[in-house]
Parts: sequence; structure tokens; C-alpha cells
Amino acid sequence: MLSIFKQKFFDWQNKIKNYNKIANISSNLRRYFATSGFDGIITILGVLAGNYVVKVSDFKHIIVVSFAMSISVGVSGVWGVYFFESAERKKEIEDLENSTLYNLDHTVIYYALRYATRISALVNGFSAAVTALIPVIPFFFGKYLPMNICYILAFAISLLLLFAIGLFLGKISRARLVLSGIKMLLAGVFCVILSLVLDFVF
Repeated sequence: MLSIFKQKFFDWQNKIKNYNKIANISSNLRRYFATSGFDGIITILGVLAGNYVVKVSDFKHIIVVSFAMSISVGVSGVWGVYFFESAERKKEIEDLENSTLYNLDHTVIYYALRYATRISALVNGFSAAVTALIPVIPFFFGKYLPMNICYILAFAISLLLLFAIGLFLGKISRARLVLSGIKMLLAGVFCVILSLVLDFVF
């Protein structure tokens, strides 16, 4: 029984490797993971900064709003990328069919591109949803921590995540890691500053 399971696992692993060679899946996943994670963090930063400006002191309110926002960006990420990738992959298949004069339905290329579409959509939505929730963790301790501390910790976690994404992108592009991290960090700082300015505007 165990040998059968191992064989199925190896067969699945080889199939995924072939799909990756055909559809360049790993490159797409890295891109979607980084960009969606960035979007999730920037979005939650705006939500937290807005709550801070209007002086929301109920940690339950912040948690509920953050979860609702996380669900929204997650669903948006899955649906948006799925339909975008579906259209792109369909065009790719049609171009290949036109150039080869061969119907690619139910071929390994067809299944590889279909798999790439689905996994890209899932990674995009999951990355945005999860990264949007991580900075909210301090508010789960709202009964034991002052709200100002919760906000400070949430902002700090958000900025650290942005810096980490910058390092990740720097490693992929073989750029200077710290400089790449700082660039992402500045985007978060800029977002927070603009949100805090609203307190003076209104």
C-alpha cells in the first residue's frame, strides 16, 4: 500500500515538473506571490491607519473589519487572476494551434496551461489574504495590550513584511537586497503618512 502511494506521489511530482517546464509556472507564482502580498499589506496598512486616525479603540471592530477586507482581497485575487490567466492561456493555446495546425485539446500542453491558471489564481488570492491578516495579530491581544501599542506593533509588522518582500524580489532580480527591501519599506511609510494626513484634512 505504501509503495503504491509513493509511486502515485512520484508520478504526480513528475507531472508537475513537466507542467512547470511547459507553462513556466514557478516564475508566475513568484510574481503573483510577491505582488499580491504587497497589495495585501498596503491595503491593511490603509485600513489600520484609517482606524487610527478616527481613533477606533475597539480591537474587535478592527479584527472584524480586517477579516472582511482580507476575504475581499483574497476573493478578488483568485477571481481576477483566474479570468485573466484563463484568457491569456486560451490565447496561447489558440496561437499554438494556428501555428502547428493541430488541436491541442486534452494534450499535456492543454493540461499544463489549465493547471497554471488554477494554481496562479489560488496563490494570488491566498498571498493577499494571508499577508493582510498577519499585521492584525497584535489586536488579538487587545484585552491585554493598550490600543496604541497594538497599532504600533501592527504598523511595525506591516513594514517588516514589506521589507521582507523587497528582499525576496531583490534576490529574484539579483539586485541589492537591502536597497530592494528599503524601496518596499518606503512604499508602506508613504501609505501611512498619506493616511495620517487625512486627520488634518478632515
